[in-house]
Amino acid sequence: MKRTLYTILGVDSTASRQEIAAAYQARLDDLLATPTPDPNAVALVHEAYQVLSNVKSRSTYDASLEKAASRGAKRREPEDPRSGWLKWVSLGIVLLVIAGIGWKVQSSGRPPSQPPVSVALITPQLIEKAAPAAEPEPPATATAVSPVSGTLATRSAEDLFSEVSNSIARVATTDSSGRAASQGSGVVIGNGTVVTNCHVVAKAVSITVKVGTDIHTASRLVTDEELDLCSLSVPGLAAPSVNVGSVGSLRIGQRVYAIGAPYGLDLTISEGIVSSLRTLPAGTVIQTTAPVSPGSSGGGLFDVSGNLVGIVTFQHRYGQNLNFAHPADWIGQMRTRTSQSSGVPPSSASSPPRAVAPLAPSQDSSPSSLILGAWRCLAGAADRVGKFHFGDNGVVLISWLSGHTAFGRYSIVGGSSVILDIQGRDSSLALFIQVLTPSKMVLKQADFPEWIKCDRK
Repeated sequence: MKRTLYTILGVDSTASRQEIAAAYQARLDDLLATPTPDPNAVALVHEAYQVLSNVKSRSTYDASLEKAASRGAKRREPEDPRSGWLKWVSLGIVLLVIAGIGWKVQSSGRPPSQPPVSVALITPQLIEKAAPAAEPEPPATATAVSPVSGTLATRSAEDLFSEVSNSIARVATTDSSGRAASQGSGVVIGNGTVVTNCHVVAKAVSITVKVGTDIHTASRLVTDEELDLCSLSVPGLAAPSVNVGSVGSLRIGQRVYAIGAPYGLDLTISEGIVSSLRTLPAGTVIQTTAPVSPGSSGGGLFDVSGNLVGIVTFQHRYGQNLNFAHPADWIGQMRTRTSQSSGVPPSSASSPPRAVAPLAPSQDSSPSSLILGAWRCLAGAADRVGKFHFGDNGVVLISWLSGHTAFGRYSIVGGSSVILDIQGRDSSLALFIQVLTPSKMVLKQADFPEWIKCDRK
């Protein structure tokens, strides 16, 4: 029996949202209780909960199950016994005619003066007398195939990689001392122009772009920290540009490919599906199961037709199957602008960043201003209490009453999500803003039923 999202959570297809939430939490607790949780199993449980806990996505998923069951039933329909009987009668008549001709030739001792009667001419007459006429088959009609479904059936990862890999760049930066600062990926979108994430080049004094075996010096052309997208001018770059698509062409469950240079290594391609389309004020962020690793930021997310539909942005800290990409539509909206909470990645130094003086809540109503200052927060089901301080220099300091402390950098993307890059963690943590006022803040951890509720100290 094919495994479904219901069987992954261990619930019936008629389960209520409360039953689904309880099953999800129990299944997740079981997985995380093991010494080495399987990230793929954890990701499947998250995916099942995400789809089944949402009324709209669950309805779409249930409809797909019904269609699959209907197709399976049609394949199991028995063959018309009359068509099988006619087939054997036809074969028998043909053999009798051939045997009769052979006997006549052998008995005369010489070949016939006339060519043998055509079997194709006699057989229909004999069949007509031997069996009742079969009903004529209806003329074949062409089945309409949507462009997407037709492409899904024929496009291969090998073909797509061959087509677009010449448009994927490795981006490396150095700081003022000449040491490597960060590395990531980029996508060629025009003549001598590469787009990447701003947090890849945020601390760069010099930038180099490598496409194939060619290495070029690059400079910032447009820096849009609000969207975390930067375009780079790369003189002398002759690489082809990609076809820029739109997030509007995507649907949940559609196959996509992520191409980038993780860890600064050779280009890699990974396959996944669109697991969610998250609507934010600035646009729709793509969540995908296509695995990505550090260094993939700024790489491309492509549909099966080879169109760029997203720029890989950050990876969830709980595994490689919860990854996000900014929509390619944002490329056309880019303009130079600075976020007060710029997306600078955490420093590689072992010492914590400079502490900042407490800030009074700003009168500015933008999220990057409202979030500034100190907050007292209650986080998760464990009722952990702690203090969060968001500085105007992009630094976040976290101290829990248990004594644990953390620090790093933060950025606000699209006005509706906070990305935390905490020192010592391999990947970013995405928090979606549910409420943000001068005195209250509520954040929801992506794909988890956990909330962080904060008020001013």
